[in-house]
Amino acid sequence: MKFKLLIFNCLLLFGITASAQMEAASDTIYKLDLPKNAENFSKGLENKYNENFEASIKYFEEALKFNKEDDASMYELSELYQLQNRNTEAFSMIEQAAKLQPKNKWYQIRLAQFYLQNSDYQAFIDIYDKLMADDPNNLEYLENYIDVLLRIGEYEKVIEKLDVMEEMIGKNEMITLQKAEIYKNVGNYSKMMKEMEKLIEIAPSNTRYIAMLAELYRQNGKDNEAYKLYLKIKELEPDNKYINVSLYDYYQSKGELDKAFYEFVSAIKNTNLDYETKVQIYELWSEQIEKSDDGYKIPRAVDVGNAFIETYPDKNIGYYIMGVACSNMKDYKQAQTYFKQSFEKDKSNFATLYQLCLVDMNLNDYQESLEHTQTAISLYPEQPLFYMFNGLSYYNLKDYENTIKSLEKGRKLSANKELTRDFDIYIGDTYNLLDNRKKSYEAYDRVLKSDPENIYVLNNYAYYLSLDNQELERALEMSAKTIKADPKNATYLDTYAWVLYKMNRFQEAKKWMEKVFKYEKNPNGVNYEHLGDILFKLGDTKGALQNWKKAKKAGEASEFIDNKIKDEILYE
Repeated sequence: MKFKLLIFNCLLLFGITASAQMEAASDTIYKLDLPKNAENFSKGLENKYNENFEASIKYFEEALKFNKEDDASMYELSELYQLQNRNTEAFSMIEQAAKLQPKNKWYQIRLAQFYLQNSDYQAFIDIYDKLMADDPNNLEYLENYIDVLLRIGEYEKVIEKLDVMEEMIGKNEMITLQKAEIYKNVGNYSKMMKEMEKLIEIAPSNTRYIAMLAELYRQNGKDNEAYKLYLKIKELEPDNKYINVSLYDYYQSKGELDKAFYEFVSAIKNTNLDYETKVQIYELWSEQIEKSDDGYKIPRAVDVGNAFIETYPDKNIGYYIMGVACSNMKDYKQAQTYFKQSFEKDKSNFATLYQLCLVDMNLNDYQESLEHTQTAISLYPEQPLFYMFNGLSYYNLKDYENTIKSLEKGRKLSANKELTRDFDIYIGDTYNLLDNRKKSYEAYDRVLKSDPENIYVLNNYAYYLSLDNQELERALEMSAKTIKADPKNATYLDTYAWVLYKMNRFQEAKKWMEKVFKYEKNPNGVNYEHLGDILFKLGDTKGALQNWKKAKKAGEASEFIDNKIKDEILYE
């Protein structure tokens, strides 16, 4: 027992000695020395003000060696560490300082900022709750607090704090706007309207606020109240850039189209409203008026076009609108002039080029059309429509080789079934004029494969087969379809009669040719010549001669007509 006790006493003695040694060592490193602490702190501040931040940090760290509870050095180090992006150390320093001096508001504010950076919003709120309890009238505290509440979506608390702020400083535009925005976010439009009404009381001449409230009224079914505010804006600011647009929309919704149109034109002429917005409104208006069937469509379009030309003489849109209006009035010559002017203002506008080509075709102005379509193809080489127009221009100028080149190229580019069909129709017709029946029939076959009831192609195909004395049964079948579809069409009746003629069925041919003259008030030379040929085959030479003479007088007869009349015999 004595031995054990001796050991215990020795250990106890060793423990006391070791403890004393450790404490002595600790005092060596962290020995409290306030003068040295103050000296290093002072040098730290001096270097900080001179922007010698590395030296400043060393002095503040040295100051802490002589006073472990030097909260002021901790605060300074927190700021300097953060400048060097040593954020973990910066946070540790301010956290220690705030624990040592919990009543120091600057420490608490800085600590709260770290919590904010780390998205620890509740810790931030806890600090600011204490700060505001000590200083409830501090607006800066309140603003920071509200900012964090907004971040976490605590809208009810935000409203409470904004009410407090409003009590402190009175009615304020920014506070009211903030409250209105919050009520908007939570869908409380009745309270939002109250805030906007309050805002107008604060700033009765601010047309932006009035417009905001007016739109809010519109959205909530208070159109009459909105209308009064629109009129107030117009009174306060006649050239307000959005007032015409707002009134246009209001009158449109009420079906007051004359008033709406007046505001629309006024909006175009309002130089404070930007051009892009006017174009957007025009596009909406244009869609609406296209659906209208009243007699004001064209006159209103003219007014709109003139308004754009008056306000923007260097822009293409006004001339384009006028061109479309003239086209709708079938005044194609004037339309052509306007579209040319539109093109001069914007030489790459697809819509203008398209309309210009259409007008050229309507005017049968194929030389102009050729020039415009070539320009269009150079600008839009992948657009098949322009090759169609270009091919038709060559076709009508009787340049069939170039017609085929354009049509074949356009067909290759076409991805539209109907457009491809039309290309094939014109290709078939053109190859016929080039005496290339094989290519013509190939094109017609493509059409009939996709559109077997195409009356135009059925008629032409049947007629050309009859001229070639080929597949006459098929030709008769195709021609019969055209008559079934349009039994009084003289062209189709003539073809059917001519196919019968080629099949030596002369009596039937005569019967169908007589129907041509029954339904056609102005028969052409081909009709008379065909009837003459049929009568000749039936032995009626006198009747044949009479019809051949009529054919020559009417024109469009064959190259044999003079010989037929002169020799009174049939030439084929």
